[in-house]
Amino acid sequence: MCPMEEQSGVVFGLFGHSGKQAAVDALRVAITFLEQREIPFLVDEDIAALLPFTLDDESVGALAPRATIAREADFVITFGGDGTMLAAIQATLPFDTPVLGVNLGKLGFLADVGADEALWAIEQILESRHTVERRMTLTGRIGGTGQEFHALNDIVVGKSGTARVISIDAYVNGDFLASFLADGIIISTPTGSTAYSLATGGPVVVPSSEVIVISPISAHTLTARPVIVAGTSNITICASTEEGTLMVMNDGQSVLRDTLSVDMEISRGRHSVALIKNLGPNYFETLRAKLGWGQDGRFHGGSSIRSPH
Repeated sequence: MCPMEEQSGVVFGLFGHSGKQAAVDALRVAITFLEQREIPFLVDEDIAALLPFTLDDESVGALAPRATIAREADFVITFGGDGTMLAAIQATLPFDTPVLGVNLGKLGFLADVGADEALWAIEQILESRHTVERRMTLTGRIGGTGQEFHALNDIVVGKSGTARVISIDAYVNGDFLASFLADGIIISTPTGSTAYSLATGGPVVVPSSEVIVISPISAHTLTARPVIVAGTSNITICASTEEGTLMVMNDGQSVLRDTLSVDMEISRGRHSVALIKNLGPNYFETLRAKLGWGQDGRFHGGSSIRSPH
């Protein structure tokens, strides 16, 4: 009998980056902690094979596919980085399961709790000392096929293979915005504004904002700039290339590849993502750390610059 049927109370779902030994090690520590506390949990079966032990019939935990974990867990904890967290969110999104990211490398904008804080974070959740922060998503629809997908960070149309330049027409609520010759275009949420969009010169947008950012990638004109539109906007992208092929990416995952053209509609998603917060640095602390704001690079190692009082 599945242990989840015999236990009551909170159930944790555990996801990890299968390519990182640090994720396996952190997951092992978390499982041991939950076992000792007799707190029910479900482990992603894709990473469970890498664990140095198995869960027997006496365990309060069990192995399960991601879809089952997303449906049955009260909270999901990911061990890896922002990419691991984004992959988990694709599973949890329809079920509105709150997600906490434990970062095993550099500080992330999404996964902002360190590995050494993971057990403390679990205790905070059990004591309801956390907060749940809502983040808007995007829904993309491919014209012709009707294929639909969802993103927390961004939807990208870019070059694939040997494509040299992409011709892009962008529309907002049916009104023509602009034509671009570029390497691609990024449609991002406020959460995604600090991801790929930022690398192309896009603005930093506070996650609680209700907007969508449209950022051309290496546009072949000096006047092309990112545009911020209302979060209620319906965006249409018509892209094509005469050399090579195109691809569409959704939070870094391939949606469509090796096509000569694509017509796509993008709008605010009907689901929002529930992120567990108030357990790591606040957004502006993370922003300063990631972007090096307030650090004077003229001095070895950098030094904080603060206004005198």
